[in-house]
Amino acid sequence: MRSLLVCVFVLLGTLGHAHSALNGPFESRQASTSSAPIFRITTDEFWLNLHHFLYVLGRAEARTNDSTRDAVAGAPPEAERGLKNLAADEQRVWAESVTAYAKGLSLKDAVREAPMPAVTAAMADAGDALTLAGVPIDAATREVLERAGPIYRKTWWPAHHAANLAWRESINALVGSYGQSILGFITTTYGMQWPADGYPVHTSGYSGFGGAYSSVRGVLVISSLADSTQRLNGLETVFHEGMHQWDNQVYVALGAQARTINVRVPVDLPHALIWITASEAVRRVERAHVPLVDALGIWKLYSSGAPGPMIRLKAPLEDAWKPYLDGRGTRDEALRLLLEKIALVK
Repeated sequence: MRSLLVCVFVLLGTLGHAHSALNGPFESRQASTSSAPIFRITTDEFWLNLHHFLYVLGRAEARTNDSTRDAVAGAPPEAERGLKNLAADEQRVWAESVTAYAKGLSLKDAVREAPMPAVTAAMADAGDALTLAGVPIDAATREVLERAGPIYRKTWWPAHHAANLAWRESINALVGSYGQSILGFITTTYGMQWPADGYPVHTSGYSGFGGAYSSVRGVLVISSLADSTQRLNGLETVFHEGMHQWDNQVYVALGAQARTINVRVPVDLPHALIWITASEAVRRVERAHVPLVDALGIWKLYSSGAPGPMIRLKAPLEDAWKPYLDGRGTRDEALRLLLEKIALVK
């Protein structure tokens, strides 16, 4: 919701070149009808799940300001329940592992602050390997994870793995019913292409305070336990996070329009566009869906390092971008009008 939120899914993206702008009206664009998979959801990545469990528990121990958010608040009580069944030496090893994260990786932003994105990517690649030998992470982190690994595997991993499998089944059913309509809407709206072999999604019992995030390494991690990622919320989340792959292209498109009217592009505008567009895409297939930007109170939060909360962008988006989503004008006309209206906001 490149994480849901403080930015709750924070900005990120992979490098790429801008696609040419759409020049025709929205009604003339053709939705995708490809039978290729839209998402490739993985559920069995043991080390990734352990890494994120320790990460959120470490943030709780360090008392970071997001450690009580709904998406992660259940982790400490779950850990305490599991610890009761462990021997004293196992409890000690687990406590030391959490503390090591609390003093290190848990103090880093998962989306963009080194070395978290690189460690997360390495954990995703490690899958369910027996050890982390040869995995490109520092020796101290490897030692912490390998010491905690056997304890996690027998105590919490079975439940987390089951939650991952259930989440994938639920989301795959929704993607099967609505995915092509949503994909057609967002790709034609943005004028950009979705990966032909589907976008990879990594499930984890926990991910971060927003319930989901996309790191600057392009790794999309979604919590299978968070309320904010279930059912239609989860459907919006996977498309939202997948849309971050276009952040660089969107900055290019916005920059081209900003130069014509001599204004600056707000750093959180691409993220705000995703919030509006992804929620509208889901609402078009299920009108009862409440956009996550409203349900989670995202408008009042600071996003992507912006100096002010995202609420300052809401009225311009409704005045300039929403009409485009309803079929009026071209993408670049809408982006230019949006920038003009944002420039007038005091």
